[in-house]
Amino acid sequence: MHDGLPTAADELPWTINYVIRKRTELDSYNELPKEKRPPDKLIWYGTAEEIDKWFDKVFKRKGNKGDEESILMIDPKEIE
Repeated sequence: MHDGLPTAADELPWTINYVIRKRTELDSYNELPKEKRPPDKLIWYGTAEEIDKWFDKVFKRKGNKGDEESILMIDPKEIE
């Protein structure tokens, strides 16, 4: 093989990592009822934000709370 050509080993770790992550994602979607699963086009070509918006709409969630709505519990014993 020519020394200047890239080898398959250069791309293989990224490809395996992608396949494992995508398979895990698909398996988690298959645990949902069929009417609650995202469409194939959204799964393969959508962004994470688009999928989150889709789930918010399907499950009637209000989305993430803003910083002003978060509650942070601090134990007074932990303050120095």
